[in-house]
Amino acid sequence: MSFVTRQAKGLQRLFLEEGLPEGALRLHISEVAPGMRAHPPHAHSGVEAFYVLEGSATLEIDDERLSLCANEAVIFDPRKLHGLVNTGDRPLRYMVIITQ
Repeated sequence: MSFVTRQAKGLQRLFLEEGLPEGALRLHISEVAPGMRAHPPHAHSGVEAFYVLEGSATLEIDDERLSLCANEAVIFDPRKLHGLVNTGDRPLRYMVIITQ
């Protein structure tokens, strides 16, 4: 078994087994300051998951809200308008996993 090294935001290294379709699964770590969001609400294809490593956040999906804290995860349909806001008083670190 052979692996190639890829870049991913927030990771020192990401190893991808050779022969797997590149881009079928994306993974990165994001950090957001208190009261901020990583980017405006958006939508895209696939299935998405957030795993909160540190801090607390509110996931906004259309008109719904879900509070998340460290060691909690959510899997959702990203074709709906969505965004994540740091609702805590310290940096939010979370892992993003997206299938295509």
